[in-house]
Amino acid sequence: MAARDEPLDVIHEAIILFSRNSRVRANNMYDELSFVAYTMLSYVGTVPHPTASDLAERYGLEKSTVSRQLSQLEEDGLLHRVAHPSRPRTKLLELSDTGRACLARVRQHQRKGLEERLGRWPDEDVETFSRLLWRFVTELD
Repeated sequence: MAARDEPLDVIHEAIILFSRNSRVRANNMYDELSFVAYTMLSYVGTVPHPTASDLAERYGLEKSTVSRQLSQLEEDGLLHRVAHPSRPRTKLLELSDTGRACLARVRQHQRKGLEERLGRWPDEDVETFSRLLWRFVTELD
């Protein structure tokens, strides 16, 4: 057995467990938002000058799917589309005040959960975990 085999098996099992637990807890993770709604609002809230096309590309979704989801978020008063200053046919996405407040509540709820789970970890371990998890996830793209 190669030196990496056991750690890879542990990582594999951890990913399965994490994925399963995430699905089970999905309804409570994002407060009043669905996972899709949270993902879209989070993207709009953190990316400068986002468009529906940007969202579709980032998450590998069909433009029609993104358009339907954005229409619902707009109907719910969480975001709005505004004219792009230099491309008349393109709409930029912006969070409404309600959307910003909702996103802040959900993030605070999630942060509290993370703080509870990682509260007994040494700061150095939390920093290392965050760095390695980010590296792992971003290298999947």
